[in-house]
Amino acid sequence: MAAAVKPSRDRRPRGSLSREVVVEAALALADAEGLEALSMPNLARRLGCGVMTIYGHIRDKEDLLDALAQRGLRDLRLHEPARNTAEDILLAWGRALRETLTAHPSLPVVFLSRAVIGPGIFRGLEALLERLEHAGMPPAVGVHAVYAVLVYTAGFVAWEVPRTHRQSREDYASAWRRGFAALPPAAFPLTARVLDRLPEVAGGEQFEFGLHAMASGLGRATAPPPMQSSGGSSR
Repeated sequence: MAAAVKPSRDRRPRGSLSREVVVEAALALADAEGLEALSMPNLARRLGCGVMTIYGHIRDKEDLLDALAQRGLRDLRLHEPARNTAEDILLAWGRALRETLTAHPSLPVVFLSRAVIGPGIFRGLEALLERLEHAGMPPAVGVHAVYAVLVYTAGFVAWEVPRTHRQSREDYASAWRRGFAALPPAAFPLTARVLDRLPEVAGGEQFEFGLHAMASGLGRATAPPPMQSSGGSSR
């Protein structure tokens, strides 16, 4: 009797897929290969299922990106601030967010390119506003401070990842040196004096420099910015 022909690849057992499994796989795929690799066919191959099976758990690519962003934020752990001041709470928030975004390098692009709104966002915001209010910062000020740090951190990590995570810091430093070597040094005397510092602009030192300046200023804020009129854009 002829042996049974085996399928060309393993298929996921029926009923073993869930929305959570799909989102976890999408996040792992985007982190490993970049957000540009996150297509439904690629995700289906990773899950060992058909593309249409995924649509039983995810409405569309937009739904998937929102779910991916909110799943990534579940890994965020806010460390206890050194002091119970608004400045220190904002420092802890920025550092925890950077840790999460560098662990999931696909997320900064998602946050900077779309409005991510959902239950997890509201829970995190509520917790931060509560801490800030206890430290003396009213929620009307706190919400703007929280998002100022979020926008700075997401932008910084989006800048940082391709420079010093997807390549070594030494490779990044070498690129600066090669670029400057092609120029006449006499035309750039001030830049020549700080050439060794340029590789640091995409690392932890630069992040902390900017975060401290931002948190210090925000920690002294006593009033929120004026609200836009109802005819203006709110996002």
